[in-house]
Amino acid sequence: MIPPHMIIDMHTHAGRPRRTGDVDRAVLATMRPGGVAAAVVSAIADLPMIRRHPTTKRLEKVRDPDPGECLACVEGYLDSFERAGMRIAREPDEIRPEACPRALDPGACPRALDPWDPALVLAIEGCEFLEGDLDRLDAMAARGVRSIQLTHYLVNETGDVQTAAPVHGGLTAIGAGAVRRMNRLGVIVDVAHCSEATVKGVARVASRPFLCSHANLQEPGHPDGDHPRYISLDYARMVVESGGVIGAWISVLWQEKLPGLIRHLFRLIDAVGVDHVGIGTDLPAGIAQTELPDFARHPEIAAALRERGMTAEEVAKVCAGNWLRVFRAVRA
Repeated sequence: MIPPHMIIDMHTHAGRPRRTGDVDRAVLATMRPGGVAAAVVSAIADLPMIRRHPTTKRLEKVRDPDPGECLACVEGYLDSFERAGMRIAREPDEIRPEACPRALDPGACPRALDPWDPALVLAIEGCEFLEGDLDRLDAMAARGVRSIQLTHYLVNETGDVQTAAPVHGGLTAIGAGAVRRMNRLGVIVDVAHCSEATVKGVARVASRPFLCSHANLQEPGHPDGDHPRYISLDYARMVVESGGVIGAWISVLWQEKLPGLIRHLFRLIDAVGVDHVGIGTDLPAGIAQTELPDFARHPEIAAALRERGMTAEEVAKVCAGNWLRVFRAVRA
């Protein structure tokens, strides 16, 4: 039974948005009061090669990686999260719903009896670190990585991206091999940033549910409604047909901010159903740097769902249960 106030953020860079350095433990400390049972924390493989354009505010490639550079970047990220003093959840049952939500009722139970114990789930954003070696997926799985995104802002050897001209025409043979290997290893495949043609390839070869961890539906006529990172209904349906989940995304909502995230959550729910929607903030990227820099405001998301008429069961699905279902299916 998942409590309706329990939250899992399925895509973040919490506490380490920069290229180097330790994780800011003060950010992670907001998980507990924010009701966040788990945060998926992603190592960004191509981070040294991308920059935010000063005018468009969109991330873009500025150079090619050096050999081994992306692998070193991923390993540095993972090392920093492992040193952060938080529990790393490798299995679904290691994500523990709290029996006594102090964040909602600080006087509900004595501190000594409070079993609240938030955890991190390790992830990687972009397969640039592979460099043709699928055995590196085994190594990442062995160190506890449980979700890997095929692409980010560089067109890598696995497939095409949403934000650059197509090179491969979709998922490559190496990309298909990566999907099959991750399915065997029990690592979630994440198609965020993949082109629609790449997702079609993933849908053909995947034997487990897959995620689009952070995206919003296209919205013609709305400011930024044609953002290249937004997805079509056909794209969304491929994720849903796998049994997967789409995470609503705040980073590009420069005008709407947190209310916009709530609005996009409901757009996704209306389009694909309550069983296939989750929260993937991408914090503290983009507008989240000031609007959602940590987990302190996450209870506002759950509260907004309740206030707009969702049942406790529906809120629990969107806030945590749907992503947990995928995690369990992939680990099975």
